[in-house]
Amino acid sequence: MKNLIFADVKRILRKPSYWIVLGICLLISLFWTIQSNNSGNLSGFSFASSQGTAINTMNLFIGIAIYVSVYADEFTSNSMQCLIGRGISRRRLLIAKFINCVIVTFISYGIYTLFITVTGLIAGAKMNVAESSFLYSTILTNAFTVLGYATISMIILFWSKNVAYATLVDAFLLFAGDTLLSGLNAIPVINLWHIDRHVFSHALACAKVDLLLTGGTAIFTLIWHVAKICAISIILAYLLFRKKELDF
Repeated sequence: MKNLIFADVKRILRKPSYWIVLGICLLISLFWTIQSNNSGNLSGFSFASSQGTAINTMNLFIGIAIYVSVYADEFTSNSMQCLIGRGISRRRLLIAKFINCVIVTFISYGIYTLFITVTGLIAGAKMNVAESSFLYSTILTNAFTVLGYATISMIILFWSKNVAYATLVDAFLLFAGDTLLSGLNAIPVINLWHIDRHVFSHALACAKVDLLLTGGTAIFTLIWHVAKICAISIILAYLLFRKKELDF
């Protein structure tokens, strides 16, 4: 399985479309920095807040690029059928795809983090500890959000074998997940019992606040929320996919 994972990650990192989307996102980040530096004196607060807004805006583009590169290409190119035909079990294949998604997600956000760090140093944005914590925790939370929603959308993909439907689900969750949460809060029972705290995006947001207020131990809460949703999604995807007939 190790060879399968490494080969797939190499395939994804060689895709021009992946790098084009990531490059566009970096340019948008640079644009936000320039916009915040109109006066020529960029404060750490302005830089952190502008980049926090930028990464929230670009999540949709980065998330879809990662999802399509990791999951959707397997069905459109029929490579998954070939792997199963060569004896790779569906369970191992699902786990390998998830590990690929984790690796590509953190490579993408690692590059983004490095870019904005260098950009901030060049622009002279001197962030204090609180501003740095806010910015980097926002990036980490967004990376976990993209990973979680991609894994949830994997259920639709492996159940329906329809790339378009699954991609639309991923795009909807990335674009309107917070709006959906606001709609749920309008339901009295959910609002009264604070059930919304267990919804993925809100759970991550609460864990991020805990991380900023209490420090390092809250990172385990973030990881727990992501691990929980990913484990449930992988199990459901496997149960739906294990007996599914594939067209060769």
